[in-house]
Amino acid sequence: MAKNLLVTDTLSEQMIKAGAKLLERLDAEKAEVKTACWLFLVEEKIWRLLIASPLVSAEGPRKFYQRIMQANQHADSKEEVVSLNDVSATPTEHQIAQVLHSVKSQGIRLYRTTIQGHFIDDSYIYRA
Repeated sequence: MAKNLLVTDTLSEQMIKAGAKLLERLDAEKAEVKTACWLFLVEEKIWRLLIASPLVSAEGPRKFYQRIMQANQHADSKEEVVSLNDVSATPTEHQIAQVLHSVKSQGIRLYRTTIQGHFIDDSYIYRA
């Protein structure tokens, strides 16, 4: 069985890799992920993996979180996986997903950036 990734207040290479693997598995399961990124929440001093998909609205968040759990179950036994506690599944209409969608970049880190009037303290964008 795969082990849960330790998410800390510093974005690690393990976090980036585990997020990328989760996205690969979600893509294989046709989860229609449109936006995905690690986002640092300053007030809470934690990182969250934000995943935006139209299926969150169409099927409901509970069913989408079940998709994430199933994707994690397909992980290699030695692989670290992102716990559901560290994931925020949102509809594509979510404000942050919309802001990041305007970036049109992949595999980049944005640090202390303002996009369309929204301040992003720190993030790693897989897909926008």
